[in-house]
Amino acid sequence: MSQTRVCVISNPTSGNNRKWQARIEARLSAYPQVRHYVTRSPQEAEEIVPQLAAMRPDVVAINGGDGTIAAALGMILNHWCADNLPLIIILPGGTANMTAGDIGTASTHRRALQRFFRWLDRGAPLNGDIRERHIMRVEGAADGHARYGMFLGTGAIMQATKFAHKEVHSRGLGGEISLGMILIRSVWGLIRQDPRFYQPTHVAMTLQGAKDAPVTREEAPMLILVASTLGRLFLGIRPFWAKADAPIGVTAIRGGALRFARAFPSILRGHPNRHVTAQNGYESFHAERIALSFEGEINLDGELFATAGDAAPLVITAEGPIRFLRPR
Repeated sequence: MSQTRVCVISNPTSGNNRKWQARIEARLSAYPQVRHYVTRSPQEAEEIVPQLAAMRPDVVAINGGDGTIAAALGMILNHWCADNLPLIIILPGGTANMTAGDIGTASTHRRALQRFFRWLDRGAPLNGDIRERHIMRVEGAADGHARYGMFLGTGAIMQATKFAHKEVHSRGLGGEISLGMILIRSVWGLIRQDPRFYQPTHVAMTLQGAKDAPVTREEAPMLILVASTLGRLFLGIRPFWAKADAPIGVTAIRGGALRFARAFPSILRGHPNRHVTAQNGYESFHAERIALSFEGEINLDGELFATAGDAAPLVITAEGPIRFLRPR
């Protein structure tokens, strides 16, 4: 039986990796069949991914945060044949690690590494828990660069992100506990309409599904707008309740949405109660392509960037699917 070909991509500047990188490198050196690439920037990753594609590994393990994972997956899609993509293993080496919470090897970095090395010790079998997810390609940023990600948000998401950077992550807190703290503080600010959090963004959007005619919403103040290809967000949140007939889940909550304090907890569970209606300002969709027209900032897997505003819409398309292996 042929040996499983494994490559590992690590970003040593990601949150958890700052503590673990030296030990990871030392441990991986004991496996001569594993090629380990260390990259500190998208530019460095862009240089090594074509080399990986030429090697045709069976598995690529990505050891980094949400941004590193998204960038690496986008490069893999660009350099591999669509019908010959490697299996992907996610190791939560970052700070928030929301992607790893859905399709990662384990919930913590330590446990994920232990499971990964046990998998290598068993000969790296390819028969595990395999899940498929799409990734979003995002075009229309002010800088003209195309990006990839699995979670996107604007509106109150931006205020929550800035609060996270200033008050939570800067103190060394990470993982789902930190995200829960950010969620609680942000929701309390929205309920009280605290201007530090309650800042609706005016957005117009068009959504194209697999079969149905496009859905268009005229420009309106959006309190929260999120899109994702993940099956769950942090803490098991599943905020998309529309029929899943396309890869990208989208939820939009308008500024001034009624009964917010009573409606929002049910949205987080993915089981909207009687207050969650379009008339009250709550909508959810699934789409293959989304066009957003607005001027402002967006959060894509933790990276903040500006849209092109009136110059061009932000266009989000689903690519993939990609298969993710969760070693047992």
